[in-house]
Amino acid sequence: MANIYKDKELPKFLLDKRYLLGSVFFILTFSVLFMAIYSPFSSTAWFSLTNLQDFGMTAAFYLVALAIMLISKLIMYNSQAQVNFNLWKYILWIVAEVIIISIFYTHFTYVFVTPSEESLINIMAKSFGCILLIIAIPYTILTLYAAYKAKAEELQMLQYEMSLSNESSMVYPSLINFYDYNGTLKLTINSDSLYYMESQDNYIKIHYENSGKLCSYMLRSRTKTIEESLADTSIVRCQRSYMVNVMKINHIKKGGKARYIVLSHDDIRPIPVSKSYFKNLISKIDKYNSAALKNGQHPAALADVSETIADDTNE
Repeated sequence: MANIYKDKELPKFLLDKRYLLGSVFFILTFSVLFMAIYSPFSSTAWFSLTNLQDFGMTAAFYLVALAIMLISKLIMYNSQAQVNFNLWKYILWIVAEVIIISIFYTHFTYVFVTPSEESLINIMAKSFGCILLIIAIPYTILTLYAAYKAKAEELQMLQYEMSLSNESSMVYPSLINFYDYNGTLKLTINSDSLYYMESQDNYIKIHYENSGKLCSYMLRSRTKTIEESLADTSIVRCQRSYMVNVMKINHIKKGGKARYIVLSHDDIRPIPVSKSYFKNLISKIDKYNSAALKNGQHPAALADVSETIADDTNE
């Protein structure tokens, strides 16, 4: 039964803000090309760019269609916390979009376009079929790409976890478990491999190292939930959207009045530190520096952090 449900799960990247907005403009671009080919062969299509009046009506329709799709995506995006979207709910949402745009197209045609011999019901039926086809093709491409990206990410994580199982010296405290919004264990990462996490709305993007390569994994979970579950680890929140592994801090630098964490990986950009989280960050660093010194290990940016504390005290 679990496998059946798994097959109907929605690829997580489809609900990402960039994908939702990108899908709108991808569909509109595709529809322009589609209608350029389809219009000459349809008795109900009136799209044309040959004169100012036709161009004005075409532009007006596309602007309204764009607004409908953007509002739809905004509602979908903000509903993720209340609605557990699976593949069927996603398809029904798309069909609802098609129906609304078809109704508008039919009304627009009936009011502003010279009446044809086609009946209102016939115009509605043809517009629904045409718009469904226009939307279905781009959505199918986006869904397949999102599914491919999710599978590639899962495979990457599986390879990483297999490498963990081969490390006989691994002990439990050095492993960090991550659970999704359902409380299901999704991945286990060695704290020595974990660099930072970035909040992306309803997801947490986890950045880790695998065989010298910087990788990422998208986990559907609330930032607050992850922060609370990792309170006793080397992970600390440094900004509203970021959590870092203090073991991976190279140094903390100043940029005007702002503070930035520089991690020990050249491909990671400096991560901002909020003033409200600064003391908590320093406290966590001091804790792990003290433990490292007791164990004869190299502390995390001890000198740089001490200088930063002194600077903030004097300001």
